[in-house]
Amino acid sequence: MKRAPSFFIPGLQSISKKTSRYTYSEKAKGDPIKPLLQKVSCDIDAKKLASVLERDGAAIIEGILSQQQLTDLNSDFEQIITSTAPGLRHPTNDFFVEFYGRKTIRIDGLPAKSKTFLEAMQLPLLLGTADELLLPNCDDYLLNTGQIIQIGPGETVQQLHRDEDAWNYLKNPKPLLQVITMFALTDFNIANGATQVVPGSHLWPTDRKPLHEEIIQAEMSAGSALIYLGTTLHSGSANTTSDQWRRGMFLGYVLGWLRTEENTFLTVPIEDVKTMATRCQGLLGYKAHGGIGVVDVGSPMALLG
Repeated sequence: MKRAPSFFIPGLQSISKKTSRYTYSEKAKGDPIKPLLQKVSCDIDAKKLASVLERDGAAIIEGILSQQQLTDLNSDFEQIITSTAPGLRHPTNDFFVEFYGRKTIRIDGLPAKSKTFLEAMQLPLLLGTADELLLPNCDDYLLNTGQIIQIGPGETVQQLHRDEDAWNYLKNPKPLLQVITMFALTDFNIANGATQVVPGSHLWPTDRKPLHEEIIQAEMSAGSALIYLGTTLHSGSANTTSDQWRRGMFLGYVLGWLRTEENTFLTVPIEDVKTMATRCQGLLGYKAHGGIGVVDVGSPMALLG
């Protein structure tokens, strides 16, 4: 087997209080306070949400999707989900077969599969928060990936990791690279694999391992979302049920001068892109970032007519 990529944290099952260094939510005596995962209203101001994320690394936005949007998203993806087998279809590394889950269904190319996903891409709260956190270090940001992540019964817990370590050639200190939102398209609970997250871990040294009591599962109702920074430790939880499929929708924004994880130029046909709003076209990479991503030393938007 190939060596595992460097973004996962080994040895979490053997964590002890003795080996931890506390840099977040400390008591006077040095013992950690159980971290809190703050729940905020979908009416929160983007600047305030950005401040919460800078402090905690993650938060739950309650009711960010309307009931109609939730219904439409599930309807848009139902057929392709039921026709897709769990597990990776074209793994690039042996490690990823286990990391992404043998009993988890993953589907990319969402901008071409759902008009309601395009609405989610442009939610003012998400764009405003990304503006606050990412624009200090780029001209504009991109959709890193849009993905359905449906965790099936019997799936095991995923290794805790930081999404930003996909770009592990960038060494610290570095700017924040990514802001991610995981929408609950079904209820997320402890039994069915609710995303687990470690609030405050975005402030830790990279070798700091969490205590078990510092890991929180993001229980939330369908239509709510977990938003977190690319530097925050998190993972999918085990699905210990016999009949529940936990359906989430992943949407991440990344600095515009980085290569995205999903190759949307292949997963989203250009004929579909031509019909989209200009903001969506830019998020999919059809807007030059200064001198990066040009066509004939000019704007790729010219290809869209």
